[in-house]
Amino acid sequence: MALSLSNILNNLKQTSKDTSPTTVGIDVGSSAVKVVEIEETPKTIVLRTYGELQLGPYDNKSLGDISLLENDRQIEAVTDVMRESGVVGRSGALAIPLSSSFLTVISLPTTSDNDDISSRIPVEAKKYVPLPLTDVSLDWTELPALGQKTLNRDVFLAAIENKALANHKALLSSIGMKGETAEIEAFSLIRALWRNGDSTLAILDLGARSSKIYIVRNGILERIHRVTIGGKEISRIVSEKLNISFEEAENLKRRYDRNSEQGKVIFQTMASVIDGPLLEFGRVIGQYEARLGSKINRIVISGGVAASPYCVDYVKDRFGRPTEKADPFAKVAYPAFMEDVLHDIGPAFGVALGAALRKFQ
Repeated sequence: MALSLSNILNNLKQTSKDTSPTTVGIDVGSSAVKVVEIEETPKTIVLRTYGELQLGPYDNKSLGDISLLENDRQIEAVTDVMRESGVVGRSGALAIPLSSSFLTVISLPTTSDNDDISSRIPVEAKKYVPLPLTDVSLDWTELPALGQKTLNRDVFLAAIENKALANHKALLSSIGMKGETAEIEAFSLIRALWRNGDSTLAILDLGARSSKIYIVRNGILERIHRVTIGGKEISRIVSEKLNISFEEAENLKRRYDRNSEQGKVIFQTMASVIDGPLLEFGRVIGQYEARLGSKINRIVISGGVAASPYCVDYVKDRFGRPTEKADPFAKVAYPAFMEDVLHDIGPAFGVALGAALRKFQ
């Protein structure tokens, strides 16, 4: 089961009874749907194809705009992107967006290391999960001690709306997909970006609708923080300042020269919008490192905003420490001539690729 944290958080490994050599990862985001198809060969895992479609036109909105589609329109969008990108496999995984789930870490005081905390979880969960527990599928796992050991025990809590699980299952069935039903997008993204040599990793996921930070230690997600500010706000402000359409602003922010007049406006807007989330993420990283007693090894920037020019360099300057652009396609083999393109678009495809990799890793 995708929500089984004992499986999801165990070094990001997952097994499947499906024996097909190919698998498809699907990411239905807030502004676009992305698919990645990969194939396992005797020597490596190979990229077969990938594709992206903006959801705005399916909701009578502009390209890049936030679109929360009804099920039938989601099915249409996923069917279209799979057809246009030449996906042939019908086995894979669908990532559930964070907006349909709830993840948090809670700390439970105990009197001894041997206390059984399982019966306390539902009681504590009611204080944090913003829906009745009857409306969600709830799971949890106890996290390893962080820093100096105390009687407080940290628990990672996850809940997914039952309605969202049903909708995602129906979507997969409608497009003829089999295999794993769904998993929360955070775990897909971690799978795509975690490296064997990592001990700690911070992922800044700068999306269209919101910005998130995931802190991972030894392959286990230990901290998450979300801010409801994303790339759409950049496009909206640029549209107003330059007196252009939202769609034009969306296209401009993906490729611009910061030394041009328009570029200066776009860069300054980008900086002002993400400064708030970066301030909060810096605080989260600082608190975590203080408890851990050491620095996080790697910081990676993912999401659609990270694919725009100058974003990663700006974050690097703000944090004053090494910061990388997400490169999920480094996990698979592909023709050399595709390297530049895949490096450019990689930050936006982490979730889709990670969902596809679930079967093999």
